[in-house]
Amino acid sequence: MTRHFTSPLRKTALAVACVVTFPGLASAAASSLDDGVNAYRQGDFKKSASVFSPLAKQGNATAQYLLSCQMINGIGIPADQDAGWQMLDHAAQAGHPDAEILQARRLEALQGSRHDIQTLYENAANKGSGQALMWLALDDLQNNRKDAARQHLDNAWSAGDPRAATMIAIRFTADPVAREKWLRQAAEHGELHAAAYLAQDYEKSDDRAKAVGWCAVASGLPGHDANIDWKKIGAAITQNCARLDADMEPAARAANREKVDTFLHDFFANYHPWKPWRPCVVKSE
Repeated sequence: MTRHFTSPLRKTALAVACVVTFPGLASAAASSLDDGVNAYRQGDFKKSASVFSPLAKQGNATAQYLLSCQMINGIGIPADQDAGWQMLDHAAQAGHPDAEILQARRLEALQGSRHDIQTLYENAANKGSGQALMWLALDDLQNNRKDAARQHLDNAWSAGDPRAATMIAIRFTADPVAREKWLRQAAEHGELHAAAYLAQDYEKSDDRAKAVGWCAVASGLPGHDANIDWKKIGAAITQNCARLDADMEPAARAANREKVDTFLHDFFANYHPWKPWRPCVVKSE
């Protein structure tokens, strides 16, 4: 079960975003933690809190992190934001990357120390967090540290964040072939901005089928679903992308739309969308 949480900060609501990953562990404590994570995933938050509480006292960073999510939001246990944020701090100090990012976001909302914010993101990035790497890359770009930004983007892409490929394409790639390659890779992993850039590029090159096709992808069409409803997709294309072939003769437009259908079939055959950061979500690895 995917559960989204919002963490209030004093009088300001901060929408927190993080994904908890739980690799398999092989100890008795890990088995207990596994029970808690399974309960958390299934929405049995009373059980997960009862499992996490003793583990958190023993210093288990994952238990501390997930329990803090429940404490802050009052999910399965009475809300206690002060204690919850303190618990989150314990998890961050123990090196839990999602807790480190969450603390960094909290400090940003409270206009805290820039040095502390950057240190938290760097610590999480060193553990392979794509979200943290993207923050560092954007910070580098804002401060004209281009070499550092490119390195962080490369690392974020390796960590599975397709937004990094889009940024590499538009900020670091002059060659159109390389640009298309980066953008296509990003789009194939669900990065809609990349598809929008490709639609613009093909509109400029007057390739109507690919322009409409990429526009369709950028519109978030459900072409990757098992049961594709092409009538609905056709209606959505007409609504969102018709301007791209509106000046064509009816027969030519119909032929173009057939090419678009082929394009979408081929594209979604290789479509493997990423799962972006979400608040206090557990996912299996």
